[in-house]
Amino acid sequence: MVNKMSILSPAAEAWRPMDGHIPHINDLQGATVAILNNRWTSMNIISEQIGIILKEQYGVTEVFERLIPLASAAPQATFDEVEARAQLAIVGLAN
Repeated sequence: MVNKMSILSPAAEAWRPMDGHIPHINDLQGATVAILNNRWTSMNIISEQIGIILKEQYGVTEVFERLIPLASAAPQATFDEVEARAQLAIVGLAN
């Protein structure tokens, strides 16, 4: 009997933007960052730490967090708020 092992790569396909204009942020100094927390236990733990690091090490002015539903899309109102208030969003996928 021959034993076989399959190795699956967690790497995503090459990144492909949906359009040619994707804004880039060169400096986070003074920025507002949104954290969309999917409420997995590990994301609950690290989201606060991410906010602290962003403020202390990168000069982010404000970090706000919104809880998003487990296993489903966030409501459009959440995306609208993030677009209106933040220059950057971190989407929690921790598990």
